[in-house]
Amino acid sequence: MFSWDLTLVWCVVMVVQPQGASGCKKAEVISREVIEEEKGVVELEVIQDNINVTVDIMSNNVEVEVSENKTESELVDEELLSTVDETEDDDDSQDAFADIEDEGEGVCGEREFPEKPRKKVLPSAVIIGTKKGGTRALLEFLNMHSQVRRSKHETHFYDKNFANGTAWYLEQMPEILEGQISLEKTPGYFHTPGVPQKIFSTKNDTKLILIVRNPVSRLISDYNQFRSNTLSRNMSYPPLEELVLKKSGDILSTYPPVQRSIYHLHMQKWLSIFPRQQIMVIDGDNFIQKPWAELQKIEEFLDLSHELAEDNFYFNATKGFFCGHQ
Repeated sequence: MFSWDLTLVWCVVMVVQPQGASGCKKAEVISREVIEEEKGVVELEVIQDNINVTVDIMSNNVEVEVSENKTESELVDEELLSTVDETEDDDDSQDAFADIEDEGEGVCGEREFPEKPRKKVLPSAVIIGTKKGGTRALLEFLNMHSQVRRSKHETHFYDKNFANGTAWYLEQMPEILEGQISLEKTPGYFHTPGVPQKIFSTKNDTKLILIVRNPVSRLISDYNQFRSNTLSRNMSYPPLEELVLKKSGDILSTYPPVQRSIYHLHMQKWLSIFPRQQIMVIDGDNFIQKPWAELQKIEEFLDLSHELAEDNFYFNATKGFFCGHQ
């Protein structure tokens, strides 16, 4: 399922193009999320099977044997997950752009259309993760669909703002027309203890979307984000090998970016609450190569009309990634 290429590049931009002198302007969405390893930060090669993981870090070969009979508590320290700085999920909402029907945004102003009733409802679907897995690009590509409107900010309702109540959550949602659904994404949901129960108790028919990529690539992106943010504050940040390996050579599984890449342990918690058919898992590596293929699966999952096809995407040879247009 996973490609072992350790470099991933995406983007999020909006371009507004006039469609004739008197016509409405149409939004061309170029969606991309930068998840790119910094040069010289780390060299990591992993060969993984069910038992052994071989790690080559900074040209020092370290062979690590991972036992299959480790307990879940050894691999996932829930208390640490909720307290360590690395658990903070940066809100990338600055990359969001206006929905095409928004007023005053220079894109399809309300004067172009007759008045239609709009309402706010709790999201029909939530992108629950994974962090550094391509959630922003996935959200913006889905927002190209005429039946989907997304919250422009990560609400963090179920992991940080649950005490604010559902009325507060509802206010974070976009106004939608009849026949549309609302959608939100907060990648911290997937690995945060207690979130599955909170979503189920709030709206038990919520459909869940999870995008995963190579777990080692995801870990490195996670590490590089925090390293970059820390260095920008003129503070030091340890090398990756000091955070993922003990002196004995064993994997330090309490480091949050490592925990967030142990997908199956987190998934067990979701499957204990939600039926499998209510969770859609997207191959993030295939999403890079053929975004329309994964999006068509989501259209079917969300009972949407088929709109997002290969024709909605083009490969930008200069940038090296797929871009989308409505």
